Amino acid sequence: MQVGADTLSSIRDRDIFVRTFTQYVTDVLQDGARLFPRFAIQRLHDAHTAWMDDLKRVGDNEPRLDQGLDHLKQCGHLAFWLRRTSPLVETIDLTQNIADAPGLPITDIEHKFRELLFAYGNEYLAFDFGYQICRYHELAQPGGSQRAQTLTPTVEYYTTMCHFLKWKTVSPHAVFLIYKSLFIG
Repeated sequence: MQVGADTLSSIRDRDIFVRTFTQYVTDVLQDGARLFPRFAIQRLHDAHTAWMDDLKRVGDNEPRLDQGLDHLKQCGHLAFWLRRTSPLVETIDLTQNIADAPGLPITDIEHKFRELLFAYGNEYLAFDFGYQICRYHELAQPGGSQRAQTLTPTVEYYTTMCHFLKWKTVSPHAVFLIYKSLFIG
């Protein structure tokens, strides 16, 4: 999935949101771990509805927002609801098709990524989806963010973040602050 200037605004449409998120997940799982995702589409619909309700509610209660919620706040709420609804319900190992000849063995990088996904799949995908959108917008600002150009969260960072999202009480506002703290330069 390629994030662009209109990604955040276009996913306000539920069908585009479902297509965009499922394509993102499919790309991440296939390219990084040779896995194929299965989704609970109703959970994606629930995530979208809750996200849209949050954007309206928060926007209505923030009188000083003349241009609406920024990309960091929108993505904080989006990641929260994607994590909360857990739309990824299964992964299929693309290397284990009995009809196929033996393929390339799993690399160490793919194996480590699989371990992260098996432990924290929905948390990782929710956080990283929002992160990728935030990163795009930070780079697209006039002058571009120097921090966004060089920032690459480590596996340890993602593991800690995913553990935090899975086992702790984390609000959408906390996720917003995490995204904001990543890009403060």
